[in-house]
Parts: sequence; C-alpha cells; structure tokens
Amino acid sequence: MKPYAKVMSLSILVIATGLLTAAGAARADRFDALRSDERLHNGLLVITIGRHIERTCPSIERRSFAASAFLLGLAGHAMDLGYSRDEVTAYVEDDDEQERFITLARAYFAQRGVTDDADTEGACRVGRDEIAAGSPIGRLLR
Repeated sequence: MKPYAKVMSLSILVIATGLLTAAGAARADRFDALRSDERLHNGLLVITIGRHIERTCPSIERRSFAASAFLLGLAGHAMDLGYSRDEVTAYVEDDDEQERFITLARAYFAQRGVTDDADTEGACRVGRDEIAAGSPIGRLLR
C-alpha cells in the first residue's frame, strides 16, 4: 500500500464521526472557500502528514480519540462555513485536492530531509520530533 494512498479520504472521519456521507464529484471552484480557509487547510495538512507517518513508521500509531476529535472539529468548522456534509465530503475525497495535500506533505518532509515516501526511518524521526514538540501533528500520534 502506498503511504500516501487516499490519505485524504479520511474514512476514519466517516466512521468515527458519522458526520459525513458519500457525495458525487463537485466542481473545483466550489472548493475555493474551503481551500482558502486557513484552519481547514492547516488541519487537513496535519492529517495528511500524520497519516503518512502512521502508515510508514511501524512504531508510531494514531491516537484514535484525539484524531477523531480533531477531525470532528474540522468537519464542524467546514459546515459552519456554510457547506453541507455532502460538499465537505466531496472536497475531502476530491482527487485533485488529495494530490494537492500530498504535494504539500512531501514538501514538508523534504524540508526535514525525507525525500522518499518509503523512508521508514525518516518518517519515524519526523514523527518522534513532532511528538516530542507537542505539535498539532505530534498530538495526533503516539
């Protein structure tokens, strides 16, 4: 399984929160407000990075309760912006949006010396650093 494969599908969000439902594809311009919202952008990037660490590093796991609460907060925030559950789901599951966040996550890892998606030690090192720093990424991991 590729470490980044469908990291933004957030099936945990659908299962853990019961908040979102499946939706059809949406036009990209409908996502402008979601894409430009700093809290949502940063939160989805945190999730993308955390999921990659979790999937790549065998000694680091997701903190399920913390991750679920974080995701619930993001979904609620998106709906507070006036988007329906279906629209939020379409945004999160949109292939172009997923690729955009994967690209951003790869840049984040590259800045930390991790240039290969399969670099287990690099992902573990970054994960341990985030956990030690108590960063938003680190708070979702153990």
